[in-house]
Amino acid sequence: MMQHETQALEYPLLVRLLLERGLLEEKDLPEVQKALAQPNVSVEEALVTSELTSDAAIAAAYAEYLRLPLVELDKPLPIDPKMTELIGEKLCREHFIAPLSCQNEVLEVAFANPTDLTVFEQIQLLTRMVIRPVVAPLSLVNDAVNELFGKRDMVKEITTEAGDDISCPDEQDAVEEVVDLDKAVPKGRDSHVIRLVNHILSWSVRNEASDIHLEPFENCVKVRVRVDGELQEISPPPRPMYIPMLSRLKVLSKMDIAERRIPQDGSISLTVDQKRVDLRVSTVPTVYGEKMVLRILAKTAIPLDLTKLGFTQKQADDFQVAADSPHGLLLVTGPTGSGKSTTLYATLNLLNKPNVNVMTVEDPVEYKFEGLNQVHVRAQVGLTFASALRAFLRQDPDVIMVGEVRDQETAQICLRAALTGHMVLSTLHTNDALAAVNRLVDMGVERFLLASALRLVEAQRLVRRLCEKCKEPYQLDTETSQKWRLDPQQQYFRPKGCELCRNTGYKGRVGLFEVIRVTPKLRDMIAAGVGLPEVRKESQKQDMMLLSDAGLDKVRAGVTSLEEALTVCMAESEEEG
Repeated sequence: MMQHETQALEYPLLVRLLLERGLLEEKDLPEVQKALAQPNVSVEEALVTSELTSDAAIAAAYAEYLRLPLVELDKPLPIDPKMTELIGEKLCREHFIAPLSCQNEVLEVAFANPTDLTVFEQIQLLTRMVIRPVVAPLSLVNDAVNELFGKRDMVKEITTEAGDDISCPDEQDAVEEVVDLDKAVPKGRDSHVIRLVNHILSWSVRNEASDIHLEPFENCVKVRVRVDGELQEISPPPRPMYIPMLSRLKVLSKMDIAERRIPQDGSISLTVDQKRVDLRVSTVPTVYGEKMVLRILAKTAIPLDLTKLGFTQKQADDFQVAADSPHGLLLVTGPTGSGKSTTLYATLNLLNKPNVNVMTVEDPVEYKFEGLNQVHVRAQVGLTFASALRAFLRQDPDVIMVGEVRDQETAQICLRAALTGHMVLSTLHTNDALAAVNRLVDMGVERFLLASALRLVEAQRLVRRLCEKCKEPYQLDTETSQKWRLDPQQQYFRPKGCELCRNTGYKGRVGLFEVIRVTPKLRDMIAAGVGLPEVRKESQKQDMMLLSDAGLDKVRAGVTSLEEALTVCMAESEEEG
């Protein structure tokens, strides 16, 4: 026997059939060996995926050798959907078979490999029918099986097979506990403390508070909540109940209840009236004990439409166009508590799509969103804004959100990311939008690089909305209307006070926004180091609204009062006047 014939006998039947028919050559045998070495792959699949032969050639070789009928190669297999009841999906996929038709207890089945006799026996035992085999190419069988059972989902198949064997060693740590405040508290030793804590939390959420302050003093305790930007006291508990209350809140926020000497941070997840609310919790030791502040973060407060935050339609359109840019830098500025995080999260909500990789680095992570890769800064272990950003650049991001640009290193990395094909969103603490330019230049950023990377700068403030139920109309005097460039003939509104607004005259808050789109003219001015007053005037010429204009616009619309608007934009207005 010749050497090549001896070698051929060592190969599966299909390889030998293809060699005899000249559909494979001896020079192909090394490639055949490589193909057959693939794990968990049938001989037919291995030869076809390695492009050593076609599935039609394989089907013809099997049909000729076994003298079985061959299906029409240029037509899909004629399948009957009722056949799924006879043979299961698992058997069809594992052995590349497709049931075609059933007549007089004879079941016609298409085989990609009709030499597997064990499959014949399995089908006969399963169906108790006579099997009539036909040979079909692998691709036609797969198409038929997909049509019968749907596209193959390997993840679903594997997890179904795994069943109850799936386990996570840290499962208890990974599951986030959500406290349901609507659920009745069972009676017990600590039930009065739990009820008191639940009452304060639920009252604050229902009254749209943004913060809860629990403060110990020598002989008493104070509970203050911030509603519409202003702190107000509510009925406090007795001093002896303060420490048990704090302990309950520490347990919920996963803090160390025994540690009272150093500040701690934590978080709590709640449901109130079937709505999800997250709390950011912070403690700090004072001379009379620990003070605790709980920041209330309601995801429902983050809209998908920027105009609901207070943007004009033009401002919202400019902001959206900048955020949708493939690369560049978008900055949101304003003091603490001006709603910068809400604006950024509303923007990320709009960008959060399956085809966009969004990564954020925050201190701390305020709102948790599915689809966003959010990183919490931990400076004590070396995870800073800068180190997280450097890691992000190796994670193939499309959009990067940086909680705050605090130092030169973070500013430089943000700029580099913006110039190398990423969209970067971040915040700065400045008085107006264009002041962000000088702040970054002071941090060591080159003006010409900043000018080329910057897409948009936005500044914002929050003002209280007039209560729709009790606001009263009035006319401005001539001197005031002239000073603030308001029409003396127009009707304006001021606060009055009623039960709905707790006699404050205001209910809710709205944003004032200054959106500066960096046009080619502004880019040239920034790069050349032109003073901010000139850049600001140029932006106004290009029909961009400054903070003072936004405030007066809300006054004209009757959304807020002149006094309230001037509390946040008086300095800008006087400067312009």
